Amino acid sequence: MTYNNLYQIEVSHSGLNKYRIVKGSTRWEAEQKANALRAQWNEQWKRKQEQMKKQEIRQQKIQVNEYGLKYAEEMTDEANDIQAKLDRILVDSLNSVQFDFDSLKDHTKFTAAKPKPPIYGQYPREPLRTDLIYNPKPPLLAKLSKSKLDAFNQENNNVFIKDHMKWEEEVRQIDISNNNLRGNYESAVNKWESDKKAFYDNQDENNRSIDEFEETVKNGDNQAIEGLFSLILNDIKYPFDYDKDVDVQYFPDEHQLIVEMFLPVQEDIPNKKAVTYVKSKQEIKESFYPEAYMKKKYDSVVYQIVMQTLNYCFNLSICDLSIESVVLNGRVRTIDKSTGNAIEPCILSVSSKKEDFCKLNLETIDPKAWFKSSKGVSAATLVNLTPVAPIVEMNKEDKRFIDSYEVADHLDEGDNIATMPWQDFENLIRELFEKEFNATGGEVKITQASRDGGVDAVAFDPDPIRGGKIVIQAKRYTNVVGVAAVRDLYGTVVNEGAIKGILVTTSHYGNDAYEFAKDKPLTLMNGANLLYLMEKHGYNVRIDINEAKKALKEKQ
Repeated sequence: MTYNNLYQIEVSHSGLNKYRIVKGSTRWEAEQKANALRAQWNEQWKRKQEQMKKQEIRQQKIQVNEYGLKYAEEMTDEANDIQAKLDRILVDSLNSVQFDFDSLKDHTKFTAAKPKPPIYGQYPREPLRTDLIYNPKPPLLAKLSKSKLDAFNQENNNVFIKDHMKWEEEVRQIDISNNNLRGNYESAVNKWESDKKAFYDNQDENNRSIDEFEETVKNGDNQAIEGLFSLILNDIKYPFDYDKDVDVQYFPDEHQLIVEMFLPVQEDIPNKKAVTYVKSKQEIKESFYPEAYMKKKYDSVVYQIVMQTLNYCFNLSICDLSIESVVLNGRVRTIDKSTGNAIEPCILSVSSKKEDFCKLNLETIDPKAWFKSSKGVSAATLVNLTPVAPIVEMNKEDKRFIDSYEVADHLDEGDNIATMPWQDFENLIRELFEKEFNATGGEVKITQASRDGGVDAVAFDPDPIRGGKIVIQAKRYTNVVGVAAVRDLYGTVVNEGAIKGILVTTSHYGNDAYEFAKDKPLTLMNGANLLYLMEKHGYNVRIDINEAKKALKEKQ
């Protein structure tokens, strides 16, 4: 899909051998899409592994005739059930057209078990001098001689001393072991409590972002509305697996949605007809529907998906939001057989108004007949994937780009740029980098102020070798720029799919910031670097941090 969003996340699955770059107009939207795709692929992989395991078990048992017959019957029933569900995609979804923001929230419980207290070692009984073992009756000869009696008593005392020292060592070792157990237990409990707190803190933060997201939708924010419809439509389930991808554009004045979605190709549609067991060969034999049947089935599935999507758009109850018209463009991912290259042609396009759509009886309608009567655009047979021109093209410009204004030419010699308004400073940085990139045909655009603070400007370097997207952040600071800002920049570079990030400040950076930026595609420009760039392009200005701090304090 060609809709350009600045936020993008790479998603891959090694088991399925799948990879995709997920895009969104906000970081939150991109993350939600990425999480949804990961969940979708994980579910596909889980089903695939279960099927492989069952198949392996069944193959081991297949030599038993009764089991082979039962297995064939089960597989035939499963194939028939899937074909029936393919015919009822639209009808079966009619009662599920609902949405609640709470469904986006995470209400799971922290399930990790709290560490159990250890079983501490017990002290052995302490030897006592009065114990009988250390006070045996002296022999007769010892009684007759004081020296022998003293030697006898001394020997017993030595045994006691030796045993007591052994006991003391055992106690010491038990104390060491118990202290280790206690320390490990306390550390494990502390980690468990920390993990639990982090789990609920992250959950609360996520749920608060959903509340904020709901509020922006209620306030009519275009990007929020588009992101919401995109999430809902991407989450629709089908009785087969395919990688769907839906982008949405909203026009508030017309209450119109443009939906651009990827549709399945014929190979995605299950075509198994029956499974039989050949007793004489003790083999399983599968039969499949003929090509002509599957072409009609493919058309039926696609047109049902189109009507189902429109039904969601028109009948979802979201914050009193009313969609009056929808344009749906359906694309597919396929290979151009004449070139071998991957292509994404639009194979159908249709426009519908709510007042007309809501009069339809969706339980008995023929989706293909409706599509033709609504003057939808497509080839006579969809399976050929014949490209058509969309009724309305989706706007591919990033919505965060805004009109910039000139600042540099209005600067006077000696102006302290550390005191200028932050919007003027961002535009000044845009102008400077525009001059830098203009020499090679590059382009620089400034983005609107946003809460995420991810990007202040975006540069596009057309060089085929070293070029690409470069994200720029401008910090008109009077204090040291810490490592957190540099970490944020690096996260933005990754999320944006950019080749580089540039952080520009009127101040300077701490050692930790420079250390973090090492070996990463990041450039940190301090006040001195900025003045050099200004002078390079003919602007004689200055940076006085103390003066800027004083001016800021006076404003407060």
